[in-house]
Amino acid sequence: MNVIHAQAGDRLEAAQVALSPSSGGIELTAQTGRQCLHPVWLRERALADGAFDPNNWQRLFEPCALPEDLTVTAVEHVEPDTLALSFSDGASGTLSLTALARELGWLADPHEPPAPEPWTAGTRPRNEARWGELDDPRAMIQLLGGFFRHGFCVLHDTPTAQDSLQTLAERFGFVRNTHFGKLFNVVTKPNPIDLAYTGRCLPGHTDNPYRKPIPGIQLLHCLENTVEGGLSTLADGFAIARQIEHEDPAMYRVLTTTRVRFRYQSDTIMQAHGPLIETDDRGELLRVRFSTRLDYVPAYDPATLDGYYRGRRRFYELANDPAFQITNTFKPGMLIMFDNQRLLHGRSEFDQSNGHRHLQGCYIDHDGPDSLYRLMMRDGREPGKDGELS
Repeated sequence: MNVIHAQAGDRLEAAQVALSPSSGGIELTAQTGRQCLHPVWLRERALADGAFDPNNWQRLFEPCALPEDLTVTAVEHVEPDTLALSFSDGASGTLSLTALARELGWLADPHEPPAPEPWTAGTRPRNEARWGELDDPRAMIQLLGGFFRHGFCVLHDTPTAQDSLQTLAERFGFVRNTHFGKLFNVVTKPNPIDLAYTGRCLPGHTDNPYRKPIPGIQLLHCLENTVEGGLSTLADGFAIARQIEHEDPAMYRVLTTTRVRFRYQSDTIMQAHGPLIETDDRGELLRVRFSTRLDYVPAYDPATLDGYYRGRRRFYELANDPAFQITNTFKPGMLIMFDNQRLLHGRSEFDQSNGHRHLQGCYIDHDGPDSLYRLMMRDGREPGKDGELS
C-alpha cells in the first residue's frame, strides 16, 4: 500500500492507494473519504502518449471496446501528485491525484463557476460593472462570479447604437436565433405577437417555457427611455422555490411533480412540457418555468388540481412580492443579463404616448458564460486570497 499526499486547500493530506482485487480497480483512502475506483473508469482517464488529442482532449481510443474483464495490475506513486497505473490489456498511464480528488468531490474544482446563492430584496446583491471595465480580467471574473451566484448582472455605459446588443452579447456567448429574430426590439407595436410589445404591466415570469430547449440567458439593453413607469423587476425563482418548500413541503412536491403544458401560438405554434419547479435526482434546483399566460395543466382530478392551483398562486404571490422582488429603472446604455431558467422578470405599466421606451433583447445559452469563466480561471486569472488575480 502506497502512502501519498494530495493537495487539499492550503494543506497536504495523507492518503493511501492499493489494488482492489474484488473490483479489479484501486482503493483510494484519504481523510476526506474512501472510494473504490473501477478499472474502466481509471482507464478512461489515464494519461498516456496517443490516448488523447492534445487540441481538443477527445479520446483517441474507443472505451466501449475495452475488455470487459479489464483490471488494474499495478499502481505506483511516482511523483507527489502522480499515480502510474498498468492495466491487464497492456496499457499504462498516469493520473493526477488532485484531479481524482476533484472528481470525487474531495477537493473543490477551482475552474468550477460558483454555485447559486438564493437572494431576496432584503439581501439584494450588487453585481454591476461599466462596459469598459471588462477589458480587465479581474473585473470580468468578478462580474461572472456574481452572475453565477445570483443569476444576473448589470452593465452600464454600453454603446447605444441600434443593434449594438449583438456585439455586447457575443462577449459572453453565441446569440441564439428565434422566431423573434436574433435581436428583438421591445417597443409598443400594433397587433403585437407578444405582450412584451405593449405598455401593459407584466408580472414576474420566465421567457419562452414553450421552447425546446428553453432559452438559457436573456439580455435586455436600453437604447432609449423617456417614459414614466416601465420599471424592470427581477425575482429569484430559486429563493421562491425554497420558500415554498419551507412553508409547505406538500405544495412544493406538487409543483415539482406536476407536468404542465406551455403553449404559444401566433405566427408560429410551439409547445413543451415540464414542472414549474424542476430538480435533479438529488433534489437540487435545476430551473423554474413560470408564465401564467401560457400554461395549461392537464385535467387531473379536482383534489390534485386544487393543490396545483394553490401552489401556482403562492408562487405568483412571492414572485411579485416586494420582499422577493427588486426593481431597476432602465437608462440608455444599461444592460441586464439574467438567467431565464432561474430569475423571473417583469415590468410595471407605462404610457408610451408620454415618451419612448426602446429596449433590445436577445438570448444566449448557459455554456457561453460558463466556458468563458472556466477558460479565464484555467489560464491563470484566478483570484488569490487578497482578491487579486494571479
